[in-house]
Amino acid sequence: MSYGNQRLIVSPTLVIVPAPASGATQNAFAVFDYLKKAFAYYPCETLHWMTYFRELHTFKEARRAHPHCPYETLCAEIDDLVDAGFLITEEEYNGPLYGAYRQKWKWDLTTALFHFTVTDNDFHSEQDASEIVAEKVAAVPQPPLAWPNPSPTVMLPPLPQSLNEPLYSTIISRRTNRTSTGHQITAQQLSKCLFSGLGITGEVETPSGWLPLGVTPSGGARNPFEAYVIIRRSSEISPGIYHYSAVEHSLGRVDQDLPERLNHLFANQEWVDDMSVIVVLTAIFERTMWKYEDPNAYRVVLIEAGHIAQNIMLAATDQGLSACPTAALSHTGLRDLFGLEEMTHVPLYALTLDKPMPYPDKVRAGKATHQVNMET
Repeated sequence: MSYGNQRLIVSPTLVIVPAPASGATQNAFAVFDYLKKAFAYYPCETLHWMTYFRELHTFKEARRAHPHCPYETLCAEIDDLVDAGFLITEEEYNGPLYGAYRQKWKWDLTTALFHFTVTDNDFHSEQDASEIVAEKVAAVPQPPLAWPNPSPTVMLPPLPQSLNEPLYSTIISRRTNRTSTGHQITAQQLSKCLFSGLGITGEVETPSGWLPLGVTPSGGARNPFEAYVIIRRSSEISPGIYHYSAVEHSLGRVDQDLPERLNHLFANQEWVDDMSVIVVLTAIFERTMWKYEDPNAYRVVLIEAGHIAQNIMLAATDQGLSACPTAALSHTGLRDLFGLEEMTHVPLYALTLDKPMPYPDKVRAGKATHQVNMET
């Protein structure tokens, strides 16, 4: 009973639901703290303590309020809930984790439940993932990955045979090519990629003030993304970790050493360590929270990461580079690397930049582009 005379309260990030009505979980309920990702089943009687400790109470107060409960039982049940993290002390409730959550998180329970549940999860290795897919292919038919139209159809005008217009040529040439030639990326190449994804071209006057106009659309012009740039090889920029300021179009050195290897921050994907540059798109949630309390705004922020990443990928392709996206991140590890302290500043998406070797996979052209050499 390490909490002594401290006041206890139920964690503010608990979700309690009925457990499956079978086997060992019959007549039980499930408790999940989505901020700590702690989970357990409890008998229904324990639900009483979740109700009682919705307000702050000491153990002595709980004992006085429950004179008919045997002392040993009361000690065991409360100790178990404290050890599991479902009951917390007043100090922890107001501390850096739960205090920050209550002060900073402005979206609703459902959004918080999704966000924190998928943060810092473990990932399969590439070999394990391949084996799982192979087993699934053998056991369960895949759903169709593209839908043809039933007849009759309205055929659109054919695409140009060569698709040599700059825009279409770039679009059709884009590949996720996770190989590296050891290229020393130039400042100009990096400049074009960062500006294409995050560049600010001006400002627009609105009732809430002057808002940035970016090269990609942003819900409510809230501009919720910053980029952190990890440079391993460049012909003109020293290796290190940088913040990209879109409003200045500049790189600012982050006061952190560059680790020798980084793949542990990207689900142990070893190809990441071969790349010249890694761009990490980091959401600053309060920018969007300030205007939109509707949790749909969380979804909009995620969509915006896709807008930015696609522009970066096309800018890279146009310069003979490959930009490889990944959402397999160690969110907390990257926050620590970049020196981010706020709970609402979250790395969400990353892209590597490098000049690739020839595309390694076998490709065949689709019907719409059958005239084009898909391996270029």
